[in-house]
Amino acid sequence: MMALSKSLQSAQIPLSCQLCEESNEIKWKCLLCDFLLCTKCQKLHKKVKSTDQHTIIDIKDIATYQQEVNDQPDITNISCSVHNGNFCCLFCHTCEEVICPLCILKAHNKHNMIGLAEGYKLTVKAVKNFHAEVEENILQTEKGLSKLGLKESSEESKYESERQKILNRERVLKNEVEKHTHNLLKELDQRRDFLRKSVHDEENRTFKIKKDLENSRESLNKSLSQNNANEVFNIFKQERSLRAERKQKVEPVNTNFKGLPQYVPGKQQILISQHGKLTELRDGNEQDKFEFQVLQQFKTQLRLIESLVCCEDGTLWINHFFTNKLQKIQLNKGSVQVQVLKKLTANSFNMALLPTGDLLISSMETILQILSNTSKEIKQSTYSFAPLQTIAVHVTKANQILVGVREKGKPFPAKGPRQVIVMDMDGRKEKVYDLDNNRKSIFTVPARITTDNDNNIFVLDRLNADFDGRIVAINQTNGMRWVYNGYQHINKKQTFEPTDLVVTKSDNIIITDTNNHIIHILNTSGQCIHYLNIKDQLGIELPSSLGIDNTGTLYIGCSTNRREHKEAKLYTVKVSGF
Repeated sequence: MMALSKSLQSAQIPLSCQLCEESNEIKWKCLLCDFLLCTKCQKLHKKVKSTDQHTIIDIKDIATYQQEVNDQPDITNISCSVHNGNFCCLFCHTCEEVICPLCILKAHNKHNMIGLAEGYKLTVKAVKNFHAEVEENILQTEKGLSKLGLKESSEESKYESERQKILNRERVLKNEVEKHTHNLLKELDQRRDFLRKSVHDEENRTFKIKKDLENSRESLNKSLSQNNANEVFNIFKQERSLRAERKQKVEPVNTNFKGLPQYVPGKQQILISQHGKLTELRDGNEQDKFEFQVLQQFKTQLRLIESLVCCEDGTLWINHFFTNKLQKIQLNKGSVQVQVLKKLTANSFNMALLPTGDLLISSMETILQILSNTSKEIKQSTYSFAPLQTIAVHVTKANQILVGVREKGKPFPAKGPRQVIVMDMDGRKEKVYDLDNNRKSIFTVPARITTDNDNNIFVLDRLNADFDGRIVAINQTNGMRWVYNGYQHINKKQTFEPTDLVVTKSDNIIITDTNNHIIHILNTSGQCIHYLNIKDQLGIELPSSLGIDNTGTLYIGCSTNRREHKEAKLYTVKVSGF
């Protein structure tokens, strides 16, 4: 900079060209050589190859150039961020970063490189563009904030209006509900009073008959004890005349009265028509309202139908894990053998149908597999749970994917995480069920999963190698809700060995208890509201897997005994009452 200043001072007096030393028309200066040049020498100086990197400027621009030099940051002492102690010498245009000699040798030797000064200019230009972009974004953000303020003010006014409408509607509904409740209680009271009167009337009639019979008994005893023939003939004549009349009066005590009605609460919003109604209970056992009717039975080529999936077009997927068999089948009326549409060799432990119609498969590996509905090729999905291996898989009506996972190795005893993971269709984890409030593991082996219409989750948890298990109910906010360990009447001597579960449209849970040939039906509170020995009552043995199609038909896939080694049966069943 001192040399440049001295040159400027010298330029105030007539000087000759410092190259040819003849011409006094000085118009140029070479900054590297510190030479003042005439136009002719400036052109010659440019042609010298060794000076092609020299900077030659018009002497009128020296002041401007000096200002630019003063504003230019120091680019000669930029430390390399990769190689400590080295300074950057070039700018990699390919990677858009400054580099040192070691960088060139190791990572950038074939890249497009330019000088630091030129790289700096490009970077400054880019930063200016960034700055302009940020300024525009700030402007748009401020506009957005202004709109938000207006929106908030407008919606706050609307909120107050709608809130008042809701409160007014609440008062109307409360009045209607209270009125309807009063009518229901009044009707129930009337029915109770009628029942009491009927019972009391029957008691009075019966007591009168009993009194008459006791009087007759006393008269008969008296005549027999007196040993008087005349008295015996008289009492015989009297009782004979009373007998016909007594036959009409002396009837068995009537204990069959119309019972009180049952209150059935409404399930929808609280309106009079949906508050509930009184319905008559049918005579007989409460369980009679649940009905199962076998529609058809089919033979398969599997030893065990381990799991089954109902498709929208009426076809089904069935599988057997240990023989690596996966089949897509069609059930035809009038045929006893299933029609196999697709047959694949696949290590499938559990399956679920995606909204696209593709089949999601748990093969007990760390990554779920997927089978396209238009292909026969099974591929790995993007859903990875490494280092844990997958067990159960289920897709909810809300398009969430639930997966049961555990650590690799033997399942018993538990030596690592046992979890149920909830994620969206993109594989983002939304919730992990793992530990209860006491920091103890909720699950041992989450082998099957299903959900109801409210997205409450029900997990079949396998407890040991003997297939003993339980049903654990959890929800998406409160964690563990209840546990079902079997029905005492059934499982008092035989252990509860659940193998699959499914939820009906009415939110009842159906569970297969394979070795006991039992189906359990629970409500959403975990109470067993019905059970059925389907071997005795339906002729179905060893029920294993379950499915329900969009018509409400229940499918029961079975295991085999020794007599049917390779022909596991599949049943279609009509269910009602729940």
